[in-house]
Amino acid sequence: MAIPKLSLIISVYKDVLALDLILRSVHRQSYNGELEVIIAEDCEGEEIKTHIKEWRSKYPFNILHIHQPDIGFRKCKVLNEAIRKANSDYLLFIDGDCILHKHLIKEHLLAAQKGHVVYGRRVMLSEFLTKQFLASKNFHLLNFVILFLTGCKRLDAALYYPFSKPKLKIGFWGHNWSIYKDDIKLVGGFDETYEQAGIGEDTDIEWRLQQKGIQFLRIKNKAIQYHLFHTSHYASTKAVEGLLNQKKQKYLSGDASVLIGSL
Repeated sequence: MAIPKLSLIISVYKDVLALDLILRSVHRQSYNGELEVIIAEDCEGEEIKTHIKEWRSKYPFNILHIHQPDIGFRKCKVLNEAIRKANSDYLLFIDGDCILHKHLIKEHLLAAQKGHVVYGRRVMLSEFLTKQFLASKNFHLLNFVILFLTGCKRLDAALYYPFSKPKLKIGFWGHNWSIYKDDIKLVGGFDETYEQAGIGEDTDIEWRLQQKGIQFLRIKNKAIQYHLFHTSHYASTKAVEGLLNQKKQKYLSGDASVLIGSL
């Protein structure tokens, strides 16, 4: 099997319905080059396992499934394992509750540069539209008029502008970003000491990559996602923010080891 040009890493926790829609959206991509999908599951339940064989027979891209015991929030650990297993030099990370616009993969690859992170934004679907979409699996529901009429949020990210230029800008989230594998290895991947949901898997790696000279390219209206509505998975990020601030203070005091993860 030829080495794929891109490895799409999907961070997942149990949600089979959302994952099924994500894989459908991957199959609809305008990008038709070689691709592998890595399902990085912070759990080892039976639900997703039972669907893997079906998905592998249904789609033309290779699907890897990585999982681990469900003993607390260990998203960073399973993402590092996904990086190790990836067969591509270029990695695209998405969350397991975000559906891809049909040009998302193509736009990430067009903007890809050594020494850079490329990131996009997401539209926040309303509870009503999420229920309709999950039930019907109709991608025509994700057009701007319906998004507007059904009370979706962050609609400034919903319009596709193929001729807009990437902007050098800090401030990405972990649901929609890409990077060369060699560049993420500069910081040893994700910091596995973050064991609570929050900013640890996002803001922490952004800060560490910055310190290594990595720049950030925003392609807001080119790499578009649609975030499925759900209740918040956590009530507070204070503990995670405290850990991040401790790491920054250590770095300022001369401890450069905080820039390196476990990868």
